[in-house]
Amino acid sequence: MSNPFTDACVALVLGIGTGLLLSVGAQKMLNSYYKDTCNARPNHNLIYTQGALGDTYYCIHSKYL
Repeated sequence: MSNPFTDACVALVLGIGTGLLLSVGAQKMLNSYYKDTCNARPNHNLIYTQGALGDTYYCIHSKYL
């Protein structure tokens, strides 16, 4: 027999886990894109930060630095 509390907890854990995995994958794709294209943009710098999802790169215009 199924327990509603257990079912809700399992659904919550699976949802959070799936969301985190998708976020890490999307961040890796964005990192690759910024590394490949930032140098071609005039007056832009590649910025590296380390966050909860791992390494993060941003392509930021020089006037904002």
